[in-house]
Amino acid sequence: MLNHVLSLPNRHLKVAIPHFCALFSYLLLLIIIKGAINKNFGVDIMSVKKILEKRRSVRNYDSSYKISSEIITSLIESASKSPNGNNIQATRYLIIDDSDLKNLLLPIAFNQQQVVEASTLIVMLGDYQAFDKDNIIKIHEEGFQAGFFDESLRDYLANAAIKYYENKSNEDLKLELTRDVSLASMSLILLANEAGFETITMSGYDSKKLKAILNIPERYLDVMLIAIGKGTKAGHNTVRHNVNKVMYRNKII
Repeated sequence: MLNHVLSLPNRHLKVAIPHFCALFSYLLLLIIIKGAINKNFGVDIMSVKKILEKRRSVRNYDSSYKISSEIITSLIESASKSPNGNNIQATRYLIIDDSDLKNLLLPIAFNQQQVVEASTLIVMLGDYQAFDKDNIIKIHEEGFQAGFFDESLRDYLANAAIKYYENKSNEDLKLELTRDVSLASMSLILLANEAGFETITMSGYDSKKLKAILNIPERYLDVMLIAIGKGTKAGHNTVRHNVNKVMYRNKII
């Protein structure tokens, strides 16, 4: 392109060169921005498919490495956009980054060292109060005020959600919370891996003791723990079923 510009008659150079310089500056700016983003997170941006194929559950972390609160907040903000039933947004993220508190949690998590070594431990919770009629009405009113739908659709969606939950048993509601929190948890893991961190999910802990130490009210269901940090030892590979063993079409046997 430069050779083409330089071969132009002089009367065109005054016009062509500024345009070429502007284009070059724009491309250079894009390169700088991309490099800054990648440097900030420490990795090249990967596709979801590549992350899923590459990620491992990591159990060994650099305890001196700290993830900033701004990055954790950003990851959770994105994870909160995950699909959830009727948009009641029941998932809650309890961040544990205090070392003394982590040490208290270590024995009730069966001494899994990632509890204390990972930069951040997040208790993934579901809030039973999200099923309350007032919460459902408030959320759909906010959607209406934001211009996402008209009054008719607002009322239809809110009433449908209220009716859906009103006769469900505690076990039914527990399943609803587990489903929503699990979707958000997977999103958080993928986002953390994309940002260059390692992760592991944990269900191996004493739920009653966890809630007692952290003073978690009964309105919350604890679903899992997620550790996020800088790994020092890669997680081991695992064998996964061939897709034809887990995939069925139209009927399952």
